[in-house]
Amino acid sequence: MDKKSEQKGKNKQPRVPPTFHQRFNIEVGIEETQKRFVNRIINKVGEHFPRLGRLSPGQSRYEYAGKYLRNVAYRLGEPYSYRLGFEGYVGGDFSKCMLAVEALYEALFFNSDDDSEIVSGLVQNAIKLNEIDLGIRWRNGHFWPSGAKLLDEALVNENLKWLSDPKYSNVIAPFEKGLSDYLEANRHPERLLDTVTDMYEALEALAKIVTGRPSRDLSANAELFVSKLNLSDYYKNMLKDYIEYANQYRHAIEPGIERKPPLPNEVEAFVYTTGLFIRLAIQQLATT
Repeated sequence: MDKKSEQKGKNKQPRVPPTFHQRFNIEVGIEETQKRFVNRIINKVGEHFPRLGRLSPGQSRYEYAGKYLRNVAYRLGEPYSYRLGFEGYVGGDFSKCMLAVEALYEALFFNSDDDSEIVSGLVQNAIKLNEIDLGIRWRNGHFWPSGAKLLDEALVNENLKWLSDPKYSNVIAPFEKGLSDYLEANRHPERLLDTVTDMYEALEALAKIVTGRPSRDLSANAELFVSKLNLSDYYKNMLKDYIEYANQYRHAIEPGIERKPPLPNEVEAFVYTTGLFIRLAIQQLATT
């Protein structure tokens, strides 16, 4: 084989054919697709983790199963029973299936990274096999609504990785909640206001870490925060505007005065601005 043909072979990518239902123009509804997704998850969990099936006391896998299934029961808010395997807790319910998978991933993650990666792999494959888009995606052990451009941006993804350090626990909690509120705002517009409040709380918590003044709010810490990060006056003014915008929605208004709800595009920009300041702060802290 000559070099040209060899290079052509290297660059050639395998062709991914349309799915079976696409090839035969078979329509599948959302409920049927959800049911198939649940079944695929149950089948693969049973294949990779056979000891999480139904069991009886005294079986060699009894202690192993309880170790992980107790977390599934806990996350679902149900009593633990050795008679129920993973499939029994899911019960064919789409929402329960997602929550049970998250709980299983969580329990496995703290015991074996390899096993948690198996869960991630089987979930990703099950999502790819969905006959129609169920509006979900899997990321770092959690299901998220899909189609949200926000989750693919560096100001969000990178920050979530950096904030996973335990010392930023007071920052990541409101930051993740703000992301969740924003994603749900398509169906519940009132969540836009919550998004602003949560994001502000996240940056305020980070400012307390940077300045070493845990008792002060963001307004009081703003100048020292910018100074500690060696940022220019441009960012000082940006942070001032950020605080003023947030305060429109964080504080109670006088009786009889109607508050104008925040605009979705403005809230999205507020999320990105929060991410920008978080990125600047963490990068600076990493160099000091």
